[in-house]
Amino acid sequence: MEDGGCCKRLMVLIVGSLIAGSQKDAEGSLRIIYIISGLFLIPVSLVLSIFLVWHIYLMLQNKTTIEYYEGVRAKFHAGKGGHLYSHPYDMGAYENLISILGPNYLCWICPTPGSGRVSSGLRFRTKYDRRIGKNP
Repeated sequence: MEDGGCCKRLMVLIVGSLIAGSQKDAEGSLRIIYIISGLFLIPVSLVLSIFLVWHIYLMLQNKTTIEYYEGVRAKFHAGKGGHLYSHPYDMGAYENLISILGPNYLCWICPTPGSGRVSSGLRFRTKYDRRIGKNP
C-alpha cells in the first residue's frame, strides 16, 4: 500500500540535500527539487494567466462574472424573441476602464480603494445616461 509515496520521496530529497555531506549529492538533490518546482510552476502560471486574461476581458466589458453569465442567458432569450441584447453598463473599453480604475492613469498600475473613484458606488452610469446627457 503506497500511501503518500511521492511526498515521502520529496521529503527525503529535501532532508537529504540539507544534511548531505558531499557537494555532488547536494547538487543532484537541488537539481531534482528545481525540476519538480519548475514542473509545478508551469501549470500554476498557465492557470493564473488564463484568469488574468479573463478578468481583463471582463473589465473591458464592464462586467462582473455574474453579469457575464446573465448576459449570455439574456442574449439567448433576446435572440429567441428576435431582439438584440447589449449590456447597459458597457460604455466602450476606455470609459469602462475609467469607471473601474478611475481617471488617474498612475492609479491604474496599482489601484487602491478610493483612488480616483468616479462615483459613490451606489449608482453607476449606463450607456443610456450618456445618450441623454445625464451624469450620476
